[in-house]
Amino acid sequence: MCKKGWAIAKLNFKSLKTAYIITAIVIVGMSSNYCINVFIANSMDMADNYNISMGWTLWLIPVLASILIPARNFRRTMNLGGKRDSFFWGSLEVYAILAGLVSIAVTIMDYAESNLIERLNWGGIFTSGNVFGWGEYGVLAAVFQQFAFLFLFAAFIHTLTALQDKWYGWVADVLIVAIISVFTPIAPLRTALAWFFRTILFSRPLTQIPFSMILALAIYSLNKVIFARKAI
Repeated sequence: MCKKGWAIAKLNFKSLKTAYIITAIVIVGMSSNYCINVFIANSMDMADNYNISMGWTLWLIPVLASILIPARNFRRTMNLGGKRDSFFWGSLEVYAILAGLVSIAVTIMDYAESNLIERLNWGGIFTSGNVFGWGEYGVLAAVFQQFAFLFLFAAFIHTLTALQDKWYGWVADVLIVAIISVFTPIAPLRTALAWFFRTILFSRPLTQIPFSMILALAIYSLNKVIFARKAI
């Protein structure tokens, strides 16, 4: 099972060129912000200037992967003789690896950019670490908290994408919109919704990491049933 799952994982990695290209284009586009800073730094005070870390763009890779893999790769894998169970485990391995690598890369980029901007007096910078408070608990905590969130997000997007060719996929879409729409105006429900997002994004590592991982695995486990019934 491990060998077959890893074989599917490698096929999935090779098929993600679109995700890599889109991410690279966005990174190049965002890098133009630093070119602008170079030109304006000598002519104005940049103390109140705020930059957006390019590390955010790397989040596109696991997000796009969780859309492309269930939407395109399932039928390709089955037509190549792959098994549904192997696809289930192979896809899970891809999301775990991507979430881990992206979390490490983003953390390194955030620290590097923060130090550069501080040294050049270009104002401040919005990073995932300071926006969500992950950097308050140290580098390792920042990596693992980001990993847990990205893994959860990828599992959710993968599962939602896998549902889209069935009527209950559209029902799920409507329910998500309805929950957000209904929960927001009603105070007790809004509090529950706020608690959920606070837990997966802003809480302490010992709360956020296990909660996000358990929820991610619970959501992803639904794919056993979804892909068992999915037509090739």
